[in-house]
Amino acid sequence: MTVTVHEDVVCAFCGCLCDDLQVEVENNRITKVSQVCTIGRNKLMHSLSDLASIRVNGQDSTLEEAYAEAARILVGAHSPLIYGLSSTTTEAIGEAVALTELIGGTVDNPSSY
Repeated sequence: MTVTVHEDVVCAFCGCLCDDLQVEVENNRITKVSQVCTIGRNKLMHSLSDLASIRVNGQDSTLEEAYAEAARILVGAHSPLIYGLSSTTTEAIGEAVALTELIGGTVDNPSSY
């Protein structure tokens, strides 16, 4: 039985985007969360207790393989779109814009319509 503690986890359940949560995972299940509000705790402990496995083309994969596949898809895309970012930090938006420029894509957000 392996227990892994993930530090500095970002909570995406409200606009605050707290980024200092601690999440304990045992046998691919969240067993404990720390430094989190009631909303985040309830969502993490009850909605996300079974973590999805990392899969590429339907096959179990490592995180590195998933990153490589995501990079391959982005580089090969004809018109990649980076969308969302409305509740994202300025630093993360800067990284998304830099990535978009690198791959020749377009940035858009939910307020554009």
